[in-house]
Amino acid sequence: MFNPKKNENNNSLGTYNSKYIDFENVLINNHKVILSKSDFESIHNKIDSTKTMIWECGSPFEWLDEEWMIKTYGNKTEESGAFDTFNGEITTLFGKDIEFNTNNNIVLFDKAFAKNNSFEIISHRIKLNKNTSLEDFKKMFPNSEMEILEERNEVRFRFYLNDKADDAFLFYFKKGKLNYFTLWWLLC
Repeated sequence: MFNPKKNENNNSLGTYNSKYIDFENVLINNHKVILSKSDFESIHNKIDSTKTMIWECGSPFEWLDEEWMIKTYGNKTEESGAFDTFNGEITTLFGKDIEFNTNNNIVLFDKAFAKNNSFEIISHRIKLNKNTSLEDFKKMFPNSEMEILEERNEVRFRFYLNDKADDAFLFYFKKGKLNYFTLWWLLC
């Protein structure tokens, strides 16, 4: 049974009533969502592989790390809105059941499977992991809206980063348990 004062699976002290979660209020495996490259390398020493691809619709690094991007790639052009010499390449770093993206200056959380990872809302001491049931999630987040997915037995919940954009943390449940969570950006 769910107890908002203390839940053994989620260490929850209460409920979270907002439909917004600021990434400054989030920890992934007890670490910030955005890390400097050197901090990331000291924390995550088990990267299995990397893949560099061109992100044709832009990337969140354009505003999250704008000063470095301008210093490294020049100003944005008026007609395209792109940096003068940036080719759009972003590298994805793959670890055990977790993914990050980098522009070679900062590293940004992308996706993690709950099997080996946790998501924490610092302000409310809510920790989500593989033990988080759909029922407990609904009790901890009473104002969240569940989205039914095409895949059988899967649902999703969305928490926006702010009220000005569609960017959001998404939580996917499969067969009644938290399956994975991701930081999603509307880029195109």
